[in-house]
Amino acid sequence: MHNTRMKHEGRRGCGSSTLSYDLFQLGYTDITSIDYSAVCIEAMRARYAHCPGLRWAVMDARDLRFPDGSFDVVLEKGVLDAMVAGEADPWHVSPQATALLDRVLSEVSRVLRPGGRFVSISFAQPHFRKPHYAQPAYGWSLRHETYGTAFHYFLYTMVKGQALAPADLALGRSLHEPPCPTGPPQLPPSPMADTEDFLYAIEL
Repeated sequence: MHNTRMKHEGRRGCGSSTLSYDLFQLGYTDITSIDYSAVCIEAMRARYAHCPGLRWAVMDARDLRFPDGSFDVVLEKGVLDAMVAGEADPWHVSPQATALLDRVLSEVSRVLRPGGRFVSISFAQPHFRKPHYAQPAYGWSLRHETYGTAFHYFLYTMVKGQALAPADLALGRSLHEPPCPTGPPQLPPSPMADTEDFLYAIEL
């Protein structure tokens, strides 16, 4: 895999994950990873000092210190899940949590270049997470893939400059409507094989 389709990638809330290095090994050699923990960033910078294309920065995802249109790809893995982990009812996310996600997603949209991709890897099911992603103000399209059998996780991909599908627009509007007293929808079976590697399904 060559570094011709992704000039610059940003990872949010990198923690101590090896994902940035895994992507580096696959040929993505221009990656900036951020976390709000200075201790974590210093440890990761030291661990991967031999990889000059990996950069590390202490930063708050709500206030990214990058110019507009800085990245071809922004990738997060579990960061948004952690931000709403304290919510008592995933069907009725609090206004505070909704505003927090909106602030982060607005920053992601801002730093993406036209045609850039935001990739989100999450345990949040589409009927919980897609309404937050499907906001016209972000200026991107939305699709998702499902992995796992008994325990699912989801890969969401948004492309800056592409339009949301009508069904996704309706989901986005539902975020701002009064909650309905209905039960959880039944999701269709996953068409994805458990053995498929999500790194190759991102289609950067």
